[in-house]
Amino acid sequence: MKKLILSVIFGFVVMPTVIGGTFYYLNETGFFNLENISITIGEEIAPTPEDAQVQQENLKAFENYFSPLKSEISEEIMKYKSISLWELKLEEIAQSISQKEWIDQVYLSRRWPSHVEVRIIPKQIKLLYVEKSGKLLPIVSSGEFLSAVNSKQAPDVALLNGEVFMRDEEMRKKAVEVISQIPHQGKFSTKTVSEVRYDKKEGFWLTLIQTGIKVKVGEEGIPLKAARVSQVLEYMEDRQLDARVIDANLSKKVLVRLRKDP
Repeated sequence: MKKLILSVIFGFVVMPTVIGGTFYYLNETGFFNLENISITIGEEIAPTPEDAQVQQENLKAFENYFSPLKSEISEEIMKYKSISLWELKLEEIAQSISQKEWIDQVYLSRRWPSHVEVRIIPKQIKLLYVEKSGKLLPIVSSGEFLSAVNSKQAPDVALLNGEVFMRDEEMRKKAVEVISQIPHQGKFSTKTVSEVRYDKKEGFWLTLIQTGIKVKVGEEGIPLKAARVSQVLEYMEDRQLDARVIDANLSKKVLVRLRKDP
């Protein structure tokens, strides 16, 4: 009976005291102080392997854009260096970081004994507006502008040209809707589009990177028109034809004007 009582005392009194004392000692000697930070930037978990591949390609295209922003976040958190992870208020830090214009969501977690992991879901940059002065303004899904970037930091997305987009946020939203309906891969895709413009009478025009072909897509039925344009580009490539304009803004067909046409 005495042995049982001693075992109970040891298990419920002595051991917790020893463990608590050990953790207290380690905490006081700086064992749990913040020393390292890892920052991961990415989108929500992709539903399919194909989507995951697209996400990885997108992140690679934005590598130059995110690099200095990650450094900024790291410096901000490292202000708390040498503070114990037990005392670190991650919710307050996360709330402060989430105020940055380019961040959609942010998650912080402790990795014992001295590491903090940061996962950031950024706002999706869809286009890059070119000001008259040459400044490049990223445009996110909502149509909002982010702070200007230089050419080295600029994300790899299509350029948006036209003063109407500077003045009118609704027009920027329309441009975002158009480019968002273009496939991520294929002959006619977001990878192959270099520029987006708008005409009051004809709607949206897209310019292709390698060939300089102008593609008229209007404002409605973009997915169907994109599929038609992709088929036309494949047909032209097979027959070594060179076009200057592809008009997909028609009800049932696509009109192609070759380079030699008037």
